[in-house]
Amino acid sequence: MTDSTRATAADLLVNCLRAQGLSAVFGMPGNQNIALYDAILRAEPALPHYLVRHEQAASMMASGYVRASGRMAAAVTVPGPGAANAAAAVIDAYNDCIPLLSIVGGFDRESKNHHPSKLFHGLDQEAFYRPFTRYFGSPRRIKEIPRVVEQAVSAMQGGRPGPVVIEIAPDLAAQPLPANFEKLSRVLPPRRQPVNPLELGKAIESIHSLARPVVWIGADCAASGAVESARQLAELLGAPIIYGRRGKGVLSDDHPQVIGFTRSQRVAQVLAEADGLISLGARFTQIDTRNYELKLPPVVVQFDRDSREIGADRPVTQGVSGDLSTALEAVVRELVRIGHVADPGWKLQAVQIHDGWRALPDLPVLGEIRRALPPGGLLSVDVTSTGYNCFDRFPVPDDRSLIYPCHSVTLGFGFPAALGAKVACPGRPVVCLAGDGGFLMGAMELATAVEHQIGVVTVVVHDRALTAIRGAQQQAFQGRVIDTSMHTPDFIALAHSFGATAEVCSDLADLGRLLQAGFARTGPTVIELPFQDRVDQLIAGVPWLHGE
Repeated sequence: MTDSTRATAADLLVNCLRAQGLSAVFGMPGNQNIALYDAILRAEPALPHYLVRHEQAASMMASGYVRASGRMAAAVTVPGPGAANAAAAVIDAYNDCIPLLSIVGGFDRESKNHHPSKLFHGLDQEAFYRPFTRYFGSPRRIKEIPRVVEQAVSAMQGGRPGPVVIEIAPDLAAQPLPANFEKLSRVLPPRRQPVNPLELGKAIESIHSLARPVVWIGADCAASGAVESARQLAELLGAPIIYGRRGKGVLSDDHPQVIGFTRSQRVAQVLAEADGLISLGARFTQIDTRNYELKLPPVVVQFDRDSREIGADRPVTQGVSGDLSTALEAVVRELVRIGHVADPGWKLQAVQIHDGWRALPDLPVLGEIRRALPPGGLLSVDVTSTGYNCFDRFPVPDDRSLIYPCHSVTLGFGFPAALGAKVACPGRPVVCLAGDGGFLMGAMELATAVEHQIGVVTVVVHDRALTAIRGAQQQAFQGRVIDTSMHTPDFIALAHSFGATAEVCSDLADLGRLLQAGFARTGPTVIELPFQDRVDQLIAGVPWLHGE
């Protein structure tokens, strides 16, 4: 091997990450990551890379990839402004508990004695990222790289998932490897956290005493492999099943005991009648609890892998920390052993509420998309007035069929995330639903979509307004509004300029046909829905403006 192709520390980093399951990279090369990009270029087997037009899209596309598939993807940027641009989706991943990997270029190790503000692309990246990541690693020597990778992957996937950052100094990345340097083998899965038997026994006693329990199922049931035991517990108890934003689809919306989103009026009424709530890997977030004003039953039993979550936001009667599968399987076994009998009337009420919920008429736009999406289809929703109802009024079969920036509520997320999802799952039809404001934040990624022929079909609601915020202004300030109307481009001409297919849909009855035509194409499609004259109608449909 010549000096120009001799294996480097960057090759070691790539190989270590490949051993852990890294399967795609989204990013942009620059001076401080060129050795890493050379390693990506020479990786065997090939490591797919997708050039973005803005670093923010790199982390959003990687997040969409992970959310859709569960496989590892990375966003790669230069330090400083590149890292800061990518940070929006890293914050989103932290708040939504998404195992996202960010690899950032660093600074030559000899610059350590200089203030970051004096360096090219200067930024104290560890201080910057620490508040919203599970781990930040910056190896200083070649032999530290395998350990940093192992620690990063363990932090990203073990316990409650979340984003991690690996910083690689340019001079280290370019350093040749010593001869016969051993590569990292795949690490063992994170060790399951033990469950305290005393906590578990008290929780079982509390659950057994309940006549009208409600089960709140969270996203961590899926992340920890506890979905089946959660389903068995809910069915054994005959309990209505509710979910927050990230918990949607963990149990299919078709399950007869699922009654919907925690912010709905029907869920609030059921909780008022219940004598207990059993939380399974759910987080009591501000959005899911209606600004923490959602009234919970007198008994609350909380199960969570992270002991810090127990009672952190709402008082609980009994908490159980540790591996969810282990805990819930033990609860089911013990309730069966002692002959727990559910109240048939309470289960019947759950089924009736479920049937009434699912019989509600379809909502405009969401209904057309739902009917057009075939089995296996996926919807990525941006922060838009037409999309807010997706949690309660867009039924999905599983937790990888709906993508949304649930708690950061990151405007502009939907389109790049949809591209990442389609890259991860090329055989699945993928739709992005966006407003004109959000779509414009990432519209330059149409170039990425055309370059790589990523067949996402994007529905752009073109109302020339920040509609939901306009409605909030009207409510708060006696109808006064400021800067929530905006100039927008010709979206058809814009899409065509990138080489994408684009059509106007002036009649919602045609949307299904246009979507299906888009699914049949290999490249991206943009469908514009003109809503400029229906802003008031859109405002009327925003649930959080009208008491859900």
